[in-house]
Amino acid sequence: MNGFGAPPLEKPKFHRLKLKMEQIDQFNHFFMRKDVVNMSSYRSHSKSGLPIMYLQDHKQALWEKFSEEYPNGMRRTAFMTRLQGSRFVYQDDLGGLCSECNECGYGIFASINIIIAAHIKDESLKVFQILIVIFRLIFDI
Repeated sequence: MNGFGAPPLEKPKFHRLKLKMEQIDQFNHFFMRKDVVNMSSYRSHSKSGLPIMYLQDHKQALWEKFSEEYPNGMRRTAFMTRLQGSRFVYQDDLGGLCSECNECGYGIFASINIIIAAHIKDESLKVFQILIVIFRLIFDI
């Protein structure tokens, strides 16, 4: 039967779907919400080509929100595994700015007043300079 010249055994093929499509859809729907992530407008994930998503909160808090909203959804380990090494990036305390803006030196509005006060002495120019900064932030100039 298994001797020399016998045909090889046919091994059974296992087809496993670790997560149901419903669970994957729940995960994707959860991470498309504005209160959960900020989508990068110019950076994309190198493997998937999809935009980088900056998490609004730390992973444990997001897991708690997800498990409350979808109690019969995926388990914690699957949730954390899908976040790790993917296009979801934890946004450090940047005051609402993405990490690229923080690295380039753009600050939040509270620090703009301090910078302007330190470098501009004429009061009339300070108001004008604040307006220029606000327009640049709003209109991406």
